[in-house]
Amino acid sequence: MIDSAPQTVPGPADIRLKEDRARAFLERHGLDALVLGRQDNFAWFTNGGDNRVVTTSEMGVGWLVVTRDAKRLICHSMDAFRLLDEQTPWQNLEPVVLRWHEGSMENAAVDLTRGMRICADFPLPGARLFGREIVDLHYPLTDLEIERCRWIGHESNRILVDAAYGLRTGDTERDIAARLLYEYARAGMTIDVLIVGTDERISRYRHPMPTGKPLDRYALLHPAARRWGLHANVSRLVHFGEPPPGLQATIDAVRRVGARVHRMIAPGIRFCDVLDEQKRLYAALGYADEWNLHFQGGITGYTLADPGRCLDARETMRENQAYDYFITITGAKFEELTLLTPTGAEIASLGAGWPVSEVESEGEGVLLPDVLIR
Repeated sequence: MIDSAPQTVPGPADIRLKEDRARAFLERHGLDALVLGRQDNFAWFTNGGDNRVVTTSEMGVGWLVVTRDAKRLICHSMDAFRLLDEQTPWQNLEPVVLRWHEGSMENAAVDLTRGMRICADFPLPGARLFGREIVDLHYPLTDLEIERCRWIGHESNRILVDAAYGLRTGDTERDIAARLLYEYARAGMTIDVLIVGTDERISRYRHPMPTGKPLDRYALLHPAARRWGLHANVSRLVHFGEPPPGLQATIDAVRRVGARVHRMIAPGIRFCDVLDEQKRLYAALGYADEWNLHFQGGITGYTLADPGRCLDARETMRENQAYDYFITITGAKFEELTLLTPTGAEIASLGAGWPVSEVESEGEGVLLPDVLIR
């Protein structure tokens, strides 16, 4: 496979921007050092570097220590050269390398910052713990990050098109999941969440994780893909033959809500106002309680998803953010990667091969993916 991905090496301006944001953060909070160990924040600061070995952990095997005048990488010797050579060669990091028997990375971070006022994105002795405040540093996304998001979205669409047309009745959910894992890996991506459900399991469970159940007529495919630390979380529906009227009405309803959310995305819009409009529209469509049964969405990017911002009246949308709205009504789901750029809201996971149709919202049509009928 030819890798058509955008440039993988960030320019000097990209690197300097992340340093400036981190050091301005230190200045605002009266601190001397910032320790970043989480995979998402490491990827953000290093413009796509990957400090991951254990895929089930949010923590990486290399930690950054950013001060007013230095950038250091703490890691064990078994990971040092790979992280420096392959994941962060453009960063000019000063390595602090430990042998496995020489102590923990935690102790090394404490020793390295002794006497400093420090903070971290994970619990570290003597450090102030910051979570959302560091995630806020991820935005606005840079031009390079926007192009990378577009690529991940388009590749996700391509893979899902191929997977959907390759489905056969009798395929088990695990078989379908295995094909998706294989194709995403070939494209250089990791899947952080993989939901594959078929038939009655889609209505029974909001998160139908793949089992040995064979496909009869209806499939939900949901990979949450990651490359360069950035995510595209996409859900698509496939049905063999025309869906029955009740199911089609549900599919139409989630797309109606999706179209309204898309129309609302703009700088300065409060996430809580989007949630209120979702509640109103669910009720108007005859599904008043459904918003209670699943997160309704929010930002994505280096963080997989943060749906909690819709509960905070102070949180607003910003230009050059990415969004993941997972809109569900029992039996159907709508979810696409959306970017807010200077030209407006853009569904980055739209692409050739998947059927789309126009959904009317507030007097205007929005092109959205539809159920793929086999």
